[in-house]
Formats: sequence, structure tokens, C-alpha cells
Amino acid sequence: AYGRFEDVPAAAFDRVIASTLTGAANVARSALRVFRQQGGGKLVLVGSLLGKIVTPYMSSYVTAKWAVQGLARTLQVEARSTPGIDISLVSPGSVDTPVYRQAASYSGRDGRPPPPVDPPEKVARAVLRCLDRPRRDLSVGLANPFAVLGFRTLPALFDLLVTPLMNLGGLARSRTGRHDGNVFEPQPEPRVMPTPKR
Repeated sequence: AYGRFEDVPAAAFDRVIASTLTGAANVARSALRVFRQQGGGKLVLVGSLLGKIVTPYMSSYVTAKWAVQGLARTLQVEARSTPGIDISLVSPGSVDTPVYRQAASYSGRDGRPPPPVDPPEKVARAVLRCLDRPRRDLSVGLANPFAVLGFRTLPALFDLLVTPLMNLGGLARSRTGRHDGNVFEPQPEPRVMPTPKR
């Protein structure tokens, strides 16, 4: 749900949190129950670069992905006492999927993946790698380490640059009306971007 925090309706914010965080927690709970019954197993949770840094206009997603990272780390620590259970977190940056065009927008502009953008197959390969060789956290995205480094070591500079960069690379240029996107109802097809009026 794109938009400044105060512009995103509470119901939309809560729904994004529920689908992103509660969905991951429910999957983990079910998987762990099966792992205990069968004597082990491997779980890969999909986080995000936005679970390690922040960006404006995406407060619900950022909040949920920080929470998914917290959930993954907690499960990793707890799994240390249960042999045979491995928990990995895959944290992609921008991925070429329709999710950006399907997302809600309360900002007047639809989202788009900021460069550099990776194909979804690259993320899928990372998930499979973690199933073969579990990792605490596998980052997927060429720019991810630099973004995290800037966020952690140069926070004032990061804060100064993140909004202009988001406006430039993370939001579509054309204006659109406010809409709920796929937050409350599935959208199997990407929204068609409106043609700007001349």
C-alpha cells in the first residue's frame, strides 16, 4: 500500500501487516509442527531488503518485513535447541513482478520496482539454495549491501537521499487516483497504468 503513513487507511495498513507477517507466522507454525513430527525440516521465509532499511510511502510493507526478519531470527535462535530444523531468510531487493502495479496507492502514484531489478527466477534459485544449504540470511540484489551499509553507517545521509530516490525510482511518473489495489481483493492481472493526459 503506497502512500504516506497518515494517508494509508488503517484497514489497508492492518491488512498488509496481516497478509505479510501473519501469513509468514502461520506458515512457520504449520511447518514447525510437521518438522517436529518427522524429526526435522528446512523452512525458508522470504523477507525483503525493506526489512533492513526503510523507505517512505511504504510504511505497512516496511513494518511487516521488519517483523518477518524478527520472526525469522527468533525462530533461528529457538531452532538451535531442536536438531534437524533449519530456518533461513531470503531478503530480495527489487524483483520484476506485478506486485508493484497491483498494490494499493493512496499517494496518487503507483509503485514500480526501483533499479536494479532482479528476475523472480533469481529469488527462486536463492530459496532453493537455502533448502540445500541453509543460511541465516541470504540477500538477493546487487545494491542490497550498499543500501544496508548506508542505512546503518550514514543514517543522516540515507534519510536525506531516500525520499528523492524513492520519488525518482520507486514511484511511477504518471498520476493515478487513490485505489485499494489488491489489498482487499485479489487482482490476478496487473492494473493497467493510465495513459497520462496531454
